[in-house]
Amino acid sequence: MIKFYISESFKSIGRAKLSSFITVITLSISIGFIGLSLALLLLSNKIETAWKNDIKVNVFINDSVSTKQLAKLKLEIKETENVRRVIYYSKKEAYNKFVEMTGDDFDKILEINPLPRSFSISFSSKIDKVSIQKIITTFKKKKGVDDVIYDYNLTFTILDYVKSMKVVIYIMTFLFTLISFYLLFSTSKIIIAQKMIQFNTMKLVGAKLSTIKIPLLLTGIILGFIAALICIVMFNTSYLVFKTFYPRFKFDNYLYFINFSILLLGITLGPLGMGFFTKKISLKIEEFK
Repeated sequence: MIKFYISESFKSIGRAKLSSFITVITLSISIGFIGLSLALLLLSNKIETAWKNDIKVNVFINDSVSTKQLAKLKLEIKETENVRRVIYYSKKEAYNKFVEMTGDDFDKILEINPLPRSFSISFSSKIDKVSIQKIITTFKKKKGVDDVIYDYNLTFTILDYVKSMKVVIYIMTFLFTLISFYLLFSTSKIIIAQKMIQFNTMKLVGAKLSTIKIPLLLTGIILGFIAALICIVMFNTSYLVFKTFYPRFKFDNYLYFINFSILLLGITLGPLGMGFFTKKISLKIEEFK
């Protein structure tokens, strides 16, 4: 029986080449809209995480702080909420970094290294402007800390724009989904209306409802699968082309998830559109409206 349903589905696609082509195009557009929205959301999250991970706060330590006190201070900083990493720079390392960045060697002029010891602190992606200000205030009050230097205002200004962009993407996703379902249901309605004569003939010869409905649902799955493959090819090709011009842009970690989501959308939306209208099909001989 399963072979019969599958056979009927492929025969249906072959007999209605134009309708099948229109369905595949409609599904491709629908899946493309939703897939693009998903990719943009993941991309905005990736940008937000990357920028937050790049935020650095430098805590400068007084020369009078002993090695034991320094270790205790580092532990306190590491245990602070949202602190991801703490890197210690000795006076010698600070000197090497200064020479590397500026090209100036003050060692020939000064007998003593004036650069202080410091901690470079990175934060988790959960950090925000309010919490980082509280953390900096706490660090400044710690014994042995001379100063806390930070430059995150520009970062959070950019992140505010990213958040605004995410709101726009959410709205776009909602609109794209509505458009996708409208296109899908409209096309499915036309296809089933065109097949109504065939369905009436099958009813007259005693066909069961399952014999009519199941091949339609399988047809939706097949066409959805084809549409999904088209979208996957287009998405991956576009990504590879974009990556050629912008090698630093890396989205590989999300690529498999996007491809799986597109495939899932295809085999879900296809039968969903058909299934919505198959509910109206009964054994009565009547015109589909």
